[in-house]
Amino acid sequence: MRRKGYAAFFVVGAIASFGFIEIVGKVGVQIADMGGNRTIFHTLVMPIRSNMVFIYMGLSWAITSMLLSILLFPIGKFLVFTEWNLDTVSWGRLVVMFISANLFFGYFALWLTGVIKRMTDLNSLWLRYIAPMWMFGGYVYSWQSAYALNHAVGYISLINPMIYVMEGMRAAALGQEGYLPFWISVVMLWGFIGVCTWHGTRRLKKRLDCI
Repeated sequence: MRRKGYAAFFVVGAIASFGFIEIVGKVGVQIADMGGNRTIFHTLVMPIRSNMVFIYMGLSWAITSMLLSILLFPIGKFLVFTEWNLDTVSWGRLVVMFISANLFFGYFALWLTGVIKRMTDLNSLWLRYIAPMWMFGGYVYSWQSAYALNHAVGYISLINPMIYVMEGMRAAALGQEGYLPFWISVVMLWGFIGVCTWHGTRRLKKRLDCI
């Protein structure tokens, strides 16, 4: 990668991954509630399907993440100033990827809430999930760079949903050249959203004995 433009590359990656780092707090609060006051049952006793309660949880987390991270765009532009040429931004694609990425963060947090059983297990959350996905998710390098270094590493990294978040966001904000095709990133990311929603909802229904 050329040194020129790396600051913009880094800033867009930081914006893209902001909601991902926030996941730990969301999961911790919800697990603490399920092991303590269990205020979630106040919602589950309402005359709506339990599936809708969990979908609402993931959606509310996604919206919170969007509201916080959208402020990073003007800050990021200010920090790198001339290195991020706004003429390269595809605003329509950026909106699509921004929404998709934050929906993934919301429903991935939902899935983690269903998978992690106790508060003590949060100690391993960073080591088992967050850190590996973030480090090998293209935060400091593009997928093309990884593939050029080692084809096997490039192909293996495609199982990491963060690759699609980073590649899609950079393709939308910095231009398509040098990144995975934008719409492939979108489709793959929505596949992960679907899986996380389905399996996370299933795990939580079983854990909370929902009818």
